Amino acid sequence: MNKARIEAFTDAILAILVTIMVLEFHVPKTADWQSLVKENGVYFIAYVIAFADVSVSWYNHHYLLALAERINKAVYWSNMLWMFTLSLIPFAVAFISEHPTNSSPAIFYLAVNIAWALSYLNLSQQIARANNSDIAKKIQLMPIYSYLHSSWLAVYPLAFVILFFWPPIVIVMGAIEIIIAAFKSNNPEIDFK
Repeated sequence: MNKARIEAFTDAILAILVTIMVLEFHVPKTADWQSLVKENGVYFIAYVIAFADVSVSWYNHHYLLALAERINKAVYWSNMLWMFTLSLIPFAVAFISEHPTNSSPAIFYLAVNIAWALSYLNLSQQIARANNSDIAKKIQLMPIYSYLHSSWLAVYPLAFVILFFWPPIVIVMGAIEIIIAAFKSNNPEIDFK
């Protein structure tokens, strides 16, 4: 399977998703800062977190595929599953920003983030299996790979409980998670030809 086609397709999907997210902003009814914040403030916070998530994911995905020498059908479908979960982010962000104190949008947002993390982990494992042991070791040394294997994922069940009492916990948790992931995403430099 041609790796360049998967990379190009993934890049196109990510660009479309970011565009969809930015289109959710509404022009305020009046031309003042108060209206701008009132009509878009919660969405802006969720958008910044989602944009950072997509950015960190793209960086790690780019590195992951740059390591791969072989792409097979399992890698292709794992990549499609990862992009499917990623494609739910704009809706999840819009839903939670429209109803920030309701538990249903918070549950959906958290479920999308869990599915996204697990699908990325699966993609990493499929690429490791499809390639030689040296590449598999490099993948396992990626900071995001160890992060997804860390105890941080154990916090998700706790967040499910807390969000019934305070739904914005998922936004706070998302912000903390992306800050940690961004700082841990310092993959060794390789030639991204």
